[in-house]
Amino acid sequence: MSIADRLRATRDRLNKPAYIALIILAAASAWVLSGVLSGTHVEEKAPAIAAANAAGQKGPVSVRVRTMRNEDHVADVVLRGRTEAERKVQLKAEMAARVTGLPAQKGQLVKAGDPICELDIGARQAQLDQANAQLKQAELEYAAATELASRGNKAKTQVAAAKAALEAAQANVRLMQTNLGYATIRAPFDGVVGQRYVAIGDYVTPGTPCAFIVGAEPFLVVGAVSEGQIAAVSTGSEGTATLVTGETVNGTVTFLANAADEKTRTFRIEMTVPNADFALHDGVTADLRVKSRTVQAMRVSPAILSLNDEGKIGVKIVETNVARFVPVTLIDDSPDGVWIAGLPNEATIITVGHDYVKDGDPVAPVAEGPVTAAGDTAEPAQAN
Repeated sequence: MSIADRLRATRDRLNKPAYIALIILAAASAWVLSGVLSGTHVEEKAPAIAAANAAGQKGPVSVRVRTMRNEDHVADVVLRGRTEAERKVQLKAEMAARVTGLPAQKGQLVKAGDPICELDIGARQAQLDQANAQLKQAELEYAAATELASRGNKAKTQVAAAKAALEAAQANVRLMQTNLGYATIRAPFDGVVGQRYVAIGDYVTPGTPCAFIVGAEPFLVVGAVSEGQIAAVSTGSEGTATLVTGETVNGTVTFLANAADEKTRTFRIEMTVPNADFALHDGVTADLRVKSRTVQAMRVSPAILSLNDEGKIGVKIVETNVARFVPVTLIDDSPDGVWIAGLPNEATIITVGHDYVKDGDPVAPVAEGPVTAAGDTAEPAQAN
């Protein structure tokens, strides 16, 4: 029986799906065996792939570039900060006595001089009355001594003694008045009673906290300026703070530290804002935006920014067909891109392909557009 007759017989014995599967298996086996026996399939393609990789590693990488120039830009330095009352104090007792009154409640608005805590005066009023009586006597004795001395009937030493007694009586009155004044603890400035630490009937001694007062004005928004931003801000700069509570306040930078924090290497900045209506609260998170002076900067897409091995932010430029990494400082951001400083006045920036090259790699630049200052997209130039 011929091979054809045998195949027809096999086909008749098998159903149609099984027959088709047998044909596919036979074809696949023939293809594999041909490659193993001849050895040409793998051996011929491997050198070609290796050659292509070698060529790609040695030759310059094609990148798209755009030539840009610096321009004047008034940047906003954006910081994370918080509100802070410039004046806040913990009022403490200056005498030992029992608390007899608390005129100001927690959260109450108070004016400078308003009573906050009242203490038992004990015998202090009587002591003041006694001191005033002694003062009156001393005044009469001094007046009489002066009159007699003018007539020659009193020695000068006696007049001096009477004057000394008068001055001592005056000092004693002032002392008794001061001691009596300690019985009423008063607000040192306009503000809000933030906390009370005692209740009526408590016994306090000198140094015992009575209440905590937060001043209304001046009120601050404080933040930390990085080393790269310190040159862009100065006292007198105008700014805006947006609080997490939704409020927005305007103010002026009134303080900029001239020494960095040893741990964070940042500089404290304070912006004074109005708070006449007591609307602001101490310690609220805020986004602080400060107008900086005019700087030379370029507006670029954030997508072209890179990090070097040291973690510094920068961009890659082309110098004589060689890629160079240049560290930059982020000055400002906008819906159209970010503003960076630190590049030469004119630079050829790699806009496409910067992820595939590193500092010092040869490149084949393809111009993306004509010279521009603001980074506006132009029609790409035709590659040669």
